Amino acid sequence: MMSVSKYDSIVSRFRRQRAGAAAVEFAVVFPLMLVIFAATVDLGFAYYQKSRIGSAISAAAYYAVRNGSSLNSGTADAMRTTLQGIIRSTLGLSTDITVTVLINNSTNAADASNYFCVTGYPPAYSSTGTSQSGCSGNLTSGKFVTIRVTEQLKPLILPPGFLASVYGLDRSVIARVI
Repeated sequence: MMSVSKYDSIVSRFRRQRAGAAAVEFAVVFPLMLVIFAATVDLGFAYYQKSRIGSAISAAAYYAVRNGSSLNSGTADAMRTTLQGIIRSTLGLSTDITVTVLINNSTNAADASNYFCVTGYPPAYSSTGTSQSGCSGNLTSGKFVTIRVTEQLKPLILPPGFLASVYGLDRSVIARVI
């Protein structure tokens, strides 16, 4: 019987010993807290970039609407270059940005002289020629500028495919300019 109480006293002594418990708890919790902090920073940066891209597209679309009345095949390339410049200057020197500007859903400057009806989603373009005419739904044809900005973010800790909708920023707008 003596040996049982001897072991009980050893076990109870270990239960009372608390020296170093805080260090062990810190070693277990700190990496988890670090991952949560880095993920929060990643998500915050992604949201910030998404907001900046939205502002840049808005500025470019505003310019297109204000200056689109003279849009034709002769001015299409200048409009495209100006809109890309507005996007790039608003977003700064990020190298992971792709800016695409389509006029009447085309990169061909000759299509900028035509008018189009746009229906549905994704939008379907149908040409009405070089003059405005009626479209379905009591609308008239017009000229459209599509601005698309794509940026691939590089997260700190989360894998890039984890939140593809956040890290693969892809925003676009279609503006009717005439």
